Amino acid sequence: MKLRLKITLLTITVAVSVSFFILLSIRGVVINAFRGELEAKALSIASNLSDRVANDILRKDYFHTNKAFKEVLGKEKELEYIFVLDNDGNIFAHTFSNGHPPDLLSWNPLAEKSRHIQLLETEKGNIRDVGVAVFKGTGSELHIGIREDSLKKTLMEMRNITVPLIILVIMVGIVASFVFSLFITGPLNKFVEFTKVLGRGEFGRRVEVSSEDEIGYLARNFNTLSMQLKTAKEKMEEAYTYTHLMQAEKLSSIGQISAGLAHELKNPLTTLKMLFQAFKEQPDMTVEDAKVISKEIEKMDGIITNFMGFVKQKGFRFSETDLNELIDRVLSLATYDIENADIIVKKDILENLPHVQADRALLEHVFLNLIINAVDSMHDGGEIRVSGKSDDKFVEVMIWDKGSGIDSDLHAKIFDPFFTTKTEGTGLGLSIAYNIVNSHGGKLFFNSKKGKGTVFTVRLPKKGDK
Repeated sequence: MKLRLKITLLTITVAVSVSFFILLSIRGVVINAFRGELEAKALSIASNLSDRVANDILRKDYFHTNKAFKEVLGKEKELEYIFVLDNDGNIFAHTFSNGHPPDLLSWNPLAEKSRHIQLLETEKGNIRDVGVAVFKGTGSELHIGIREDSLKKTLMEMRNITVPLIILVIMVGIVASFVFSLFITGPLNKFVEFTKVLGRGEFGRRVEVSSEDEIGYLARNFNTLSMQLKTAKEKMEEAYTYTHLMQAEKLSSIGQISAGLAHELKNPLTTLKMLFQAFKEQPDMTVEDAKVISKEIEKMDGIITNFMGFVKQKGFRFSETDLNELIDRVLSLATYDIENADIIVKKDILENLPHVQADRALLEHVFLNLIINAVDSMHDGGEIRVSGKSDDKFVEVMIWDKGSGIDSDLHAKIFDPFFTTKTEGTGLGLSIAYNIVNSHGGKLFFNSKKGKGTVFTVRLPKKGDK
């Protein structure tokens, strides 16, 4: 339902409701005033008539009493009946044409009161029975029944006036609400169209609403917002270089996911390869060997599950992680590669590093990748040093090697997907590691000199600072 229709319906509803309650109140006041006047008139008639027939009742003069009743009925057209009781409380005279009703005395007994009015519901409508005492202290009473014919007539006249009045109010309300809603919804429609323009990315456009009220204030703010969005968009386009776009496209491709999985699965497969090589020389499998095989198979399954969840941007399984313990685990997994390459590993300042909040399995992949890369860079053996430090917000782990280093003209491509200087490999290892560290709120960077070695630094936020 459009806003204009809502405003129209609301205005009509308010107008009709106000008119209805006002007319209802006026009707109630009129009815109460008319009934009060009718009762006062009936009491006056009853009192005057009781004084007139008092002596006739004492003389038992039925003829003059009945004559007085007929004269009053002839003058007062609203009277339905008149009857009077003698001093003993018996019916002395009445105006009922077919005899008086058998329960007449129960209609409005005075019960020692000087006067009383009782509303009677009859087949002819509501009748007010007005009774007055003719002689106090006796059973003599005079009663008249007065109809509400004039009240019905008045109410009918009021209905004939109020119904056209309500219709007129509705028509005026429709016109007024339409004009009123036009002033409100006109500028709002411009805002709606303007939001569609902004939604299409057409920043810098303006909404033309000239007003000094709240709508004008809103229009000025919309125009300011549009200009700010245009400026921000231009700055983003300038800052978002072609290199970043290419890297984002490559990281989102299906080929990267498949190749990345293959790369990450290489490490546990290397461990299994080493064990099966040992089985060729010594076929007997020990319980420890079976546990290692089972553990490495579970690890491959975990790599696939966690890495696919990472690529699909599902939630990580963060937990408190001890980096020193994690590095020990990584070095244990890489033992075969390290020993075969005749490399020594030294650890510095890792025991007191603060814990971090991380997905342990994914972080393990990062360090294992960096260790294997360091091993591959030293073809003639050497030394790998793993060190760490921390400040108020971050923890850093550095992996140093004394390999051949990286050419300066290749520094900008190191984290690009599919880039590699090795004869084997997919070139996804470092790009995946880079993405994992970034997703932890950290940063992966390096420093390298040709012929002197390379140091990769993993910077992670301390637990609670992520």
